[in-house]
Amino acid sequence: MISVRPAELSDAPSICDINRAALGYDFPVDSTTAQVSRILKAPNIALLVAVDGADVLGYIQLSDYENTYYPPLKNLITLAIAPQHQRRGVGKLLLQAGEEWARADGACGVRLVTGHNRVDARKFYAANGYELRKEQTNLIKWWS
Repeated sequence: MISVRPAELSDAPSICDINRAALGYDFPVDSTTAQVSRILKAPNIALLVAVDGADVLGYIQLSDYENTYYPPLKNLITLAIAPQHQRRGVGKLLLQAGEEWARADGACGVRLVTGHNRVDARKFYAANGYELRKEQTNLIKWWS
């Protein structure tokens, strides 16, 4: 039976595998473990996993999105499901759990950014009530 629970540090290798297989992010397992450790210690971040027994099927991460031009929101950072477990309702279950956490923490909604090429993800979010607000360009500056 599939259930959702808060992530634990021991879930990091599974999260790493899911990131690689579902999202194409080849981030080393030791680095993933370090990031999961940081996230678990941080305030106002939800990191939840969907499990079936001992198997991690997917995960969701949300955090605060505070600004001066909207009421409090949560930012859906990542929702990823292992490819072999997609289309089984795991994503919807995780999304509902993340939204419940957001509501309980006082957020007025959830916002997210997804790649234009992630057509299935965009359809999934639309089917779950998310509306396209605007197209954006995603920029990043790395520190050396």
